[in-house]
Amino acid sequence: MDEIINVVKQTVKSVDVVPIVLGLFFIIIAIVVGVFKQYWLIAGVNTAPKKELEKIDLDYVGKYFGLFLGVFGGIIILGSIICGYLNIMKHFHRFMPFAIFAFVAFLFLHGHIKKDRIYKKNERNYQK
Repeated sequence: MDEIINVVKQTVKSVDVVPIVLGLFFIIIAIVVGVFKQYWLIAGVNTAPKKELEKIDLDYVGKYFGLFLGVFGGIIILGSIICGYLNIMKHFHRFMPFAIFAFVAFLFLHGHIKKDRIYKKNERNYQK
């Protein structure tokens, strides 16, 4: 039991605060957009014409955006904890490009596959 406590203490001491705060920021934004439906935080919603916004299912887009921002925040926090546990926090900057690439690739592929769901089913006046 003492060994586990020592490992946890060492991990907490070696983890940097900035990635944890950044990950928590992404998770908070995910909750605000996904749960509390503050769609104005999504890029392009404020500037889009009303005709275009009527075609889009904002509830689905908000949940989708919130889910993936939450996952991205979790990836940042988990990566920081793993780097702190392995005592390689100085290499955290090498982990982040892979996390960002994986997140963006998954977001793009999932969005491309699910683009029919983003637009309301009664109006499909968009270019494929």
